[in-house]
Amino acid sequence: MAASTDTATKIKELKAANMVRRVIQRIRLATPENFDTLESEAFDVMAQQLEDMGSSAEKVEQELEAGLELGRKRVQQVLEKREQEAEMAKRPKECMDEIKVMMESLEPKVAALEASAGIGGGGDKEKAEPLKVEACPALQKQIDECAEEVTQFMDECVKKAAEIKQVTLPSEMRAQWATLTQDIVKAKHKGERTLVLARTAIKKVTEAAVKEKVQKRKEELKDAFEAAASSVQPVMQAVLAAESEVEPFIKSKVGDESEMASLVAAVEEKLEAAKAALEQAREESKQSVEVDDEDENVKKQLEALVAAEFKRPKLRLGQMEMRMRRVANIIRAYKQDLKDAKHREIIDGLKSELLQKIKEMDVSGPLATLEPTLKDAEGLVQTTLKNASMSVPEMEALAEKVTDTLSSLEGDFERAEQALYPLDEDLDEDLKKKLKKIVAPQIKASLLRLGLLNRRFKRLKNLLRMFHADIKERKSSKHKLARVGLLQLVKHRLISEDQSVRQVFDSIASEEEVDETAFKSFVNSLEKTVKKSETEDSEETVTIDLTDEEISSIYTAFLPEGRSTFDKEAFSKCVCQRMTVAKAVSMTTHLSISEGKALRGLKVGEFLEVLEGPIKEGKTSVKRVKVRVSKDDKVGWVSVAGNAGSVFLKESK
Repeated sequence: MAASTDTATKIKELKAANMVRRVIQRIRLATPENFDTLESEAFDVMAQQLEDMGSSAEKVEQELEAGLELGRKRVQQVLEKREQEAEMAKRPKECMDEIKVMMESLEPKVAALEASAGIGGGGDKEKAEPLKVEACPALQKQIDECAEEVTQFMDECVKKAAEIKQVTLPSEMRAQWATLTQDIVKAKHKGERTLVLARTAIKKVTEAAVKEKVQKRKEELKDAFEAAASSVQPVMQAVLAAESEVEPFIKSKVGDESEMASLVAAVEEKLEAAKAALEQAREESKQSVEVDDEDENVKKQLEALVAAEFKRPKLRLGQMEMRMRRVANIIRAYKQDLKDAKHREIIDGLKSELLQKIKEMDVSGPLATLEPTLKDAEGLVQTTLKNASMSVPEMEALAEKVTDTLSSLEGDFERAEQALYPLDEDLDEDLKKKLKKIVAPQIKASLLRLGLLNRRFKRLKNLLRMFHADIKERKSSKHKLARVGLLQLVKHRLISEDQSVRQVFDSIASEEEVDETAFKSFVNSLEKTVKKSETEDSEETVTIDLTDEEISSIYTAFLPEGRSTFDKEAFSKCVCQRMTVAKAVSMTTHLSISEGKALRGLKVGEFLEVLEGPIKEGKTSVKRVKVRVSKDDKVGWVSVAGNAGSVFLKESK
């Protein structure tokens, strides 16, 4: 009996404890909104079941305290999470609000554009006034502004959408963003569609206006077009007249020569009249219409229209010209046939007599005297090949002698050929060719021999041409050597007397000019013995003595075109090697780069007078020159080029 009583008590305690535990379980999953309610409920249930829980009351109370602690922590976590989400959703909300503001700003502008272009929907379109061409510029400006607005709107939407996507949105905001996205797409499509329709409206109105203008101008130009077309008519009549006259020449049977001669004259007269009419028509049909309009589209269409209208008469005139050529060709063919017939008649009369004359003639005679003369000429030309020891004047005298000999020999060849063909010089050239073909087989051997002699003669002329080239090269080489010598002499003068080229010019010039006599006197006054090498340690000398002929050749070579005297610039080019600064470089005091001190920097384009060099600098092997700067007469050493390939100085032209 006692055992059953204990069991009933335990069951009662367990039931009471479980009632409290069920509330504790709910507290553990509490939210900020229901925690306080659950806490009160737990204390109420605990108080109600405290007596029934008996010995387990203390344990359940501990479980309640633990559950409340867990519930409080959970509520705190939920609150913190909500706060974080709210903070994170702050920027997306701002972005969405900004997009809405931009959309609200765009919509009235799109609507205004629809109204201006007359492209609204439903009844608005029917009530809208038609677009006028005068309103197109203002509408175009409105289109450009609206297009820019749509572009900016979409660019900003893309940027803000990228920001929004970086955040995990609350479910409510996700729904708002989805709706807003659809609104953005609709606004974009509406804006783009409105722009397309507005541009199409402008295009239609503009094209209609252009068409109307072109049509109006076409009516104004109608007389000019008709005048160009009517200019063909006189030419056509003249060509028809010429074609009617040429008919007899097309038929298989042609009348006698005297009768046909009068017809030829008539046809040629008609052709001349047709040509005159053609020239006049071409002059009249030249495009004389000026096409000018402020609207480029109108101008282009008018230009195309005028070109097409004036092209037709040009094509017709071209056709008339071809028909005139046909008539001319028919007459030319008739004349050639007549000429050939006469030639055949003459040939038939002369052939037997000519062949008989050839048989009786000593055909070897004309060549007998030619061959010795040619051989003598070959011997003379042979001497031109041995010109190594000849002076230029000797070579020129020999060339003149050979030229005279070959000119005389060329006449001998012409006379020999005439002797082989005993033809009357008054005969027509075509007839002569035909008679020569008849005679050629009879004098074949002599012609072959003449051909061989002629080839030998051509060889002599080629050798003479080569000899003239040798003379020219020799003179050029001599001139170059003389110029090099002159440069050495002048360099020596400039260095020894510390003068610039300008100072030298001023000392010998008369009224800012130097004539040939003064130039020769100057060159002859130069010291003839100079250093052979320009290296600083060289003491070896050389004597340079230029002849008057060499000085004259140098003077003539550097004379400016159309002048007979030197000015300062021409004199400088002649007597001094000049260089131009191609890349900024320093001028130093010594040939040695390491020992020299910088004097000044040289700028691109400055002119320099070369006093010494180029000389290789010992340590670096860089070529350097001693120069005087034309601008300020400063003297120093400059590198022509660097080791890395940089070019500092170039020869001045």
